[in-house]
Amino acid sequence: MDIKLKNRHRISGLLAAVVILAAAFAMVELYPYFENESSRNGAPIYEESAFLKHLVNGNYVLALEDAQKEQNKILSPFQYFFPEAEAELKAASSDGSDKSTATELSGSTSSDIQITKEEGDDESTEYLRGLRKNSIREFENWNRSFGNIRNTIDYQMIDENGKVILDHAEGRFIPNNSYYVFQAVLHYDELGRMDITCVRGENTAYLLNTLQDFGDKDPMESYYDDYFQRGNLKLSNPRNMTFAYGMSEQQISSFKDTSGNIWTAYENSGSVTRIFIGLVCVVAALAFLFSCMDVNLADGNAILRTPLELVVGIVAGSVAFGAGLTSLVAVTNRGDLYSALLRANFIPEAADIMVKLWNLLWWAVPFAVIYWAVLCMRDVFHIGIARYYKERTLCGLFCGWVVNSLKKLYRYLGNINLQEKSDRAIFKIAAVNFIVLTILCSLWFLGIGALFLYSIILFFVMRKYYLDLSRKYNVLLKATNQIAEGNLEVVIEEDLGVFEPFKKEIQKIQSGLKGVVDEEVKSQKLKTDLISNMSHDLKTPLTAIITYVNLLKDDHATPEQRKAYIDILEQKSMRLKALIEDLFEISKANSNNVTLDLEDVDIVSLLKEVSFELSDKIEESTIEFRWNLPDEKIILSLDSQKTYRIFDNLLTNIIKYAMPGTRAYIDMRKENDWVEIILKNISAAELTFNPEEITERFARGDQARNTEGSGLGMAIAKSFVELQNGKLTVETEADLFRVTIRWPIM
Repeated sequence: MDIKLKNRHRISGLLAAVVILAAAFAMVELYPYFENESSRNGAPIYEESAFLKHLVNGNYVLALEDAQKEQNKILSPFQYFFPEAEAELKAASSDGSDKSTATELSGSTSSDIQITKEEGDDESTEYLRGLRKNSIREFENWNRSFGNIRNTIDYQMIDENGKVILDHAEGRFIPNNSYYVFQAVLHYDELGRMDITCVRGENTAYLLNTLQDFGDKDPMESYYDDYFQRGNLKLSNPRNMTFAYGMSEQQISSFKDTSGNIWTAYENSGSVTRIFIGLVCVVAALAFLFSCMDVNLADGNAILRTPLELVVGIVAGSVAFGAGLTSLVAVTNRGDLYSALLRANFIPEAADIMVKLWNLLWWAVPFAVIYWAVLCMRDVFHIGIARYYKERTLCGLFCGWVVNSLKKLYRYLGNINLQEKSDRAIFKIAAVNFIVLTILCSLWFLGIGALFLYSIILFFVMRKYYLDLSRKYNVLLKATNQIAEGNLEVVIEEDLGVFEPFKKEIQKIQSGLKGVVDEEVKSQKLKTDLISNMSHDLKTPLTAIITYVNLLKDDHATPEQRKAYIDILEQKSMRLKALIEDLFEISKANSNNVTLDLEDVDIVSLLKEVSFELSDKIEESTIEFRWNLPDEKIILSLDSQKTYRIFDNLLTNIIKYAMPGTRAYIDMRKENDWVEIILKNISAAELTFNPEEITERFARGDQARNTEGSGLGMAIAKSFVELQNGKLTVETEADLFRVTIRWPIM
């Protein structure tokens, strides 16, 4: 990644951080606005359905408290509200074994009532015991809910004579008292039916209907069964009693500041959600705009290549999370966080900063998710819809996996060849197993026993097959070990079944190893011949040089003799030089260390030039050369010096080894896309050598080595031809020696 691209990525990251923090900062700075909106749009606490339900359930709590006070004993909710059911339960426990102990139920505290179960209880007794447990549990819920509000409201219990028997209003008579902004007077007649005699508030119709609905409904109705309803047993409401509730303006304000109603006020105003959604849109737009400046950002970041479905799910969760931060706004504006920090001994300035940073952090989370989501989905414009669907969606990835799996299955099924023994056997086994299992499944329960028997038979069949497979594998392993030990003549005669293809491969390995061994033996022989021939060919001129140097040291030698000795020394030294140069050339050719200077060469003119240079030797050889060369030029891309050396070596070879007085034929012709040069002559000596070995180093047709030569001429010629993409072959027929050179016409 170059520096420019890295800088662009850094700028993109910086812009993202700025946008996210700016959006979060805007939300925090708008907290005073949210508080004003919630105050303007908040509904009174007494209009909440839950609050009104707690008031109605509070009637039962106050009635039980009054009964316990009047009778001066503890009563269980089941005893007071279900007296007939309590009497029936006691009657069913005639032996006295069913005992219940009620513990004090006062204020906001209560405990469970233990019930001993008898084995002989009938169904009705069991039901009544369950109802007793449920009534106690429900009463505890009523007591807890009413306890949360009873200290912030005024309430009174009034008997049928209008006398206040329970006062929590500081002596003020609640019914029809203008002191209270909210007022609800609930009267129960002699049959326990609730009637609303007085209600006051902003929405009296709503208050009247809601309170009446709660009063008409039996709060224990969900626990009744058919037996209970047939017996006309139900919860006994208070009788001939009135419950009056009231809230002044001050109490309503105090209740709003100390209860969870403040959250409802913020939610009802909707200001937090509206501003949050607006900023989400702004962040998304800026994220899209800035991403257009760095379209390759997702290429090196796996997080930005998250599948679309996950992105959508996370975005939905983050939006819901952001909308849910309304409670954080409410708690912060109410000062709960600030007060908690002050109680933790933070100085006011530090506490204020900590509260703002805490809110900033939480608001940055949903905005960061939105920015990330836009960067993920922005790539649909960069890579295209089709590729985005394939690479960046779970559905596309799954479809791609299914398609690839089907392709693999198709290729696998296409490679099954039922004509092969192994595939045919496996197919038969699978078909038989399918038929057997189908039959066993049709036998229902009998199929379980048949399946067990089939499994036993299958075990022994598979065991036999495994043992046979293991034996054949050991045969194959033994053969490979013998080959590894050097026995290349090992033969595997038996059928190896599924390992049969390996037998053919082992035979190929044997053939290849034999060829390598033969080549190595041949190479060792050539090395031996090389040393022997080099010793002979280098020793001959060297011995002559030493001899004539000693003769030159003789003081009695005449000037004519000395001149003759020097001429011979020059001849032998040049012979030694040529031999060393040939050896050097063949060494470079075999190591591919030859540099070719390719150029356009007319090989017809080049061959004529070589023949002209050797014309004196040709005339001295008494060999009649017949030239059959084309009249037009044949241009090839060759190294002229190396090609000259090829022709020179081959023509010199004819002069040295052809039978005197015979004819030699040199032909050149075009054949398709090749140029073919054929040199033929009659050998002076019998051709007893292998034509393939004559092009090896130090190989000579003159086995007695009576003629001058290094034995490298043919080897050099072949190497130079092959280096120039040509082919050189040697053929013999009786005493006919033929060399063919072929070069492609480019």
